[in-house]
Amino acid sequence: MKSPIIGRRSVRELQRQLVEGRFAVPKLQRNFVWDAGRAAKLLDSIYRNIPIGSLFLWEMDKRSAKLIRQADGVLPPFSDANKQIWFVIDGQQRLSVIYQAIRGEHKVNDAGRSIYFNRLCYVLYPDTKQENAPRIVYRKPFGKHFVSICDILAPDWRHRMPNKAQAFLSRIRECRRRFLSYPVPIITVKAASLDEIGEVFIRVNSQGMRITSADRAIALMGDLDVRAMAEELRRKIRAKGFSMGAVDPILMGFNLVAESQRPEGDPPKLEAMARRWSKRISEDTAERDKFSKLWHRYQRGFELAVDYLRNRFPVHDESYLPSANMLATLSVFFFHQSKQPNQRQAAEIRKWFWATGVGQRYTGRGYHRNISEDAQLFQSLAAGKRRHFVFKELLDPVLDVQASEYAARSARTRAFFCLLAELQPRYLDNGEPIPLQSSVLSYSNKKHRHHVFPQAQLRQHFPPRTYNSLCNICFLVSHDNTRIGMRLPRKYLAEYREGNRDRFRKVMKSHLLPVGEESGVWERGIVRAFKKFRGQRLKMICDSFEDKAGIRLFKQD
Repeated sequence: MKSPIIGRRSVRELQRQLVEGRFAVPKLQRNFVWDAGRAAKLLDSIYRNIPIGSLFLWEMDKRSAKLIRQADGVLPPFSDANKQIWFVIDGQQRLSVIYQAIRGEHKVNDAGRSIYFNRLCYVLYPDTKQENAPRIVYRKPFGKHFVSICDILAPDWRHRMPNKAQAFLSRIRECRRRFLSYPVPIITVKAASLDEIGEVFIRVNSQGMRITSADRAIALMGDLDVRAMAEELRRKIRAKGFSMGAVDPILMGFNLVAESQRPEGDPPKLEAMARRWSKRISEDTAERDKFSKLWHRYQRGFELAVDYLRNRFPVHDESYLPSANMLATLSVFFFHQSKQPNQRQAAEIRKWFWATGVGQRYTGRGYHRNISEDAQLFQSLAAGKRRHFVFKELLDPVLDVQASEYAARSARTRAFFCLLAELQPRYLDNGEPIPLQSSVLSYSNKKHRHHVFPQAQLRQHFPPRTYNSLCNICFLVSHDNTRIGMRLPRKYLAEYREGNRDRFRKVMKSHLLPVGEESGVWERGIVRAFKKFRGQRLKMICDSFEDKAGIRLFKQD
């Protein structure tokens, strides 16, 4: 690879070159992933003349056009009128924000979140009491106080301004000058091979945005557009109403079926798989057809895995799933068996699902080996062998469940909310089931997670980790939550109990709340009441986990 050329281009020059379609995104690059907050911070850095890092370009002739990834609409597509292609190896996110800050369009990032780029606004009168108050924020434009950046950078900017006073226009002119004259460092490499660029992509991006094993694998797959294949499958899954974030579990699952002949116990290595397939395809064109057939069969298996989790467990979208890689391992079963599991197979899948969630088996040092062992188990089950899922390390109820906080995004916390959803929680006032497939009980909808004993009441007696424990949390919709307020459970639960006692017990059972005569919820001393309730609720939670799994998960006293 030749020595890189180092230079600078102003935002004004980049704007012109973007409009000319000079830049292209290679297939190894991911989609636009930034959110509005990161976009605002980047523009704030440009306004303050703070370095934002270099763009890393790979200049090739048009014979490399097959390596261009189809644009996702955030950056303009490459124009065939250009003789050279400038592949963006590093800086795609920053370049996208610069372009869209000028365009002011509405776009959706890779996570499905909307960004209205015309809401990136210049703050003319920042808060003088706040140190380093941001000058670029994400909000709706408002009069002469918050002016859209796309209006400031437009050629007809004067006509778009909400105020024509000279002092106001002078501030706008200075903002415009700062942006358009800002020098962006550019590093350009010419005539590098695809393998070299893949290595450069990994090394450069490893210093900034988190590079996953899937990103590395995609970068090493040569001219085979694995990202596009994975994105197509993700779109199919999303079209069915199952929201899914990264494509990593899709590629992990394919690795498990493609490398199933590896030695037993050998952890899956995505990068090694990518190198092997890239080499085989480059040496024998027939290997490409073999890869395509394998992928088509795997795609069907992955879709069946998603459908099974939705229909047999309360996994309505990825937010309910303790680990995204559970999709990868379960897809191995449906890759080898396209029909629905029989009773014996379904029992083993249920053991695996709950034990993997509450046991957090796909996190920590041993997660690769657990994934590999589970894939082998599912392959054997699909082949009709009488294999059994074994949960080897029993959990400590206090250390593992009681000590877990509800706001953590751990596999165990997700498994807990999945357990509550499995029990079909009911409205407190009328006992009707809460519709799980709405956004009400989505993991991301934090406002519907309710402290049984209000944190305001416990704050003066216990540390946050105690009153934020899973043992003190249940699902409630907003109108129930509002009605309860900051009252203790012995008061607000008594109101519901006085109505229909049979219905009350049924509703409490759906929330795993102990409400018998000896329950801590009826005690008067708040410290004694909470400690007693916490122990009772912990036992109910652990018993319910084991009941759903059909095996022991916790150590006995």
